[in-house]
Order: sequence, then C-alpha cells, then structure tokens
Amino acid sequence: MTPPATPVLLHGFRVEAEDGAVPEARHTITALVRGWNVALSEEQVAEVELLSTEVITNAIHHTQAPCAVAARWTGARVRVEVTDVSPVRPKPRRSSPDAEDGRGLVLVDALAADWGSFYDPAGKVVWFEVASSIRPARRQQPPPWSTPGTWAITTTDGAVTSGHLPAWAEDDPTEVGVPTEELPRRLAEVNHRAFFEGPMVPLTAPDLWNGVEEDSVFEGSIDCNPYDPDPRLRVPVVNLQVTVGRYILGLDPDGLADIAAKLRAHADLLDHKVRPTLIAARDDWAARYPE
Repeated sequence: MTPPATPVLLHGFRVEAEDGAVPEARHTITALVRGWNVALSEEQVAEVELLSTEVITNAIHHTQAPCAVAARWTGARVRVEVTDVSPVRPKPRRSSPDAEDGRGLVLVDALAADWGSFYDPAGKVVWFEVASSIRPARRQQPPPWSTPGTWAITTTDGAVTSGHLPAWAEDDPTEVGVPTEELPRRLAEVNHRAFFEGPMVPLTAPDLWNGVEEDSVFEGSIDCNPYDPDPRLRVPVVNLQVTVGRYILGLDPDGLADIAAKLRAHADLLDHKVRPTLIAARDDWAARYPE
C-alpha cells in the first residue's frame, strides 16, 4: 500500500501598492507559517518574515503596482513566491549598509536556502526558500512532495483528482483541503515546468532601465498544462523568452529545431561574415583617422 502523500500547505493572496500593505503581507505570511506548525525555529520564521518583506517591497517599489504572493510548506522548506508585472529579473548587487535600494537581494542570497526568479506571462516571479532546521539542505532540491510520479488534489469532501507528475517537473501541484468549488480553477492552474538558462549578454532597454545591464536571452522552460483549453498545450512544449518581454511560445520539437537552425545560421553569419566585415571597417577607419 502506498503511504499517503505529505500534505502541501499553500496559501496565496494579493498585495496592493499602498501604505501598510507590506507589513500586513509579512504578518500574514508569518501567521501562516506558525499556524502550519512546521519544523522551523523562531529564528527561521524571522528569516521568512525578513525575506518576505524585502522581496515584496522590491516588487511594489519597482513597479508601483500590486503583486501576488504565494506561500507554501513543501514538507522540507517554506517557499514564498512573489509575482509582479515587470519582466525585468533581479540581480543582487553590492550596496552600502544604509542603502534603501539594492540590499534586499543581498539579504535573500545570504539567508535563503535557495532563491531565484523566472519569467511569467504576468511579468516575473521571484522566489525564495527557508529550509527546515531538521533538514538543512542549502542549495539542494527538496524531496518530492507527493508519491513519486503522481500528483493529487484532494477536496474538502474527500474527492481525489490525480495525474502523472513528470520526473523533469520542478514543482508539484499536490494539495489537500481544496474547497470543492475551487477544484476547476486548481486544475486549470496545473503546470508542469522545467526552466533552462540563456546566455548572459549586455542589453540596453531605455524603457525599462538606465544604461547597460547583463541579462539573459533565449532562456525559457519546458511546460505542460494538462487541463489547458488548447489541446496543443496539454503536451510538453518549449516557451522561449527571446529577450525582456519578447517570447516565442508553444514550440513542439520541430518548431524548436527550426528556431535552433535559424540561430545556428545567424551565429555563422555573425562569425564568418559580419565579424570580418567589422574588422575591415575598423582597419579602414583607423587608417583614415589614426589616433
């Protein structure tokens, strides 16, 4: 007999871009964590509170818009995700001890067991995790949250809806105690996803930031939404973010191969034609205008 899955405790809410919203949000998160009676020390709960404050404050400060917060207990860690409307992914940077801006991610990087960000159709998601004191596992994936290979959503009346959980998926939609009327929405939100990075290049985006920023191009994810109204998205596809706010969505293997072939051809053009032309142009310019 298969042992019952470890319940995944999950709660989400919206944070308005107004005075008092951030303190209320962090108090909501810490109250949830304490109410779940999970294996975190008071010091670790305080870390959850501090990191939640920093990430939510950053989201509202840089967008001047509301954000969405989701907190969950995985059985090994508390994970907090903050979704905002900006596609610009954050990067930790050095700041003076009394700086108001820029210190948040330095704290997140120092205190969180793990953290990161990824693009989202709404903008981006910034997340962090604080590990249980009885399972210290910095920079390691937590164990599966449910029976390996299976996810299950259990409603308050005891009905169970389950499905295949791919080994490559980075999240598990398993949940218990879902109100029956919420089940269709929960199923619509089931998304199996695995992220992959893109190369970092210097980008200029005057409408988003000043100067030049190192950011990734052609990063993306393998996604599968088994309850999507579009049957093409009920099987694994690749979604690519070409650059900030620009996407190629729903690629099947042939579509991905076509994009890869075009990128290889363009790389050859840059390396074998554009680069020699640039060198010749610079030599000609130097000959006419010597320093």
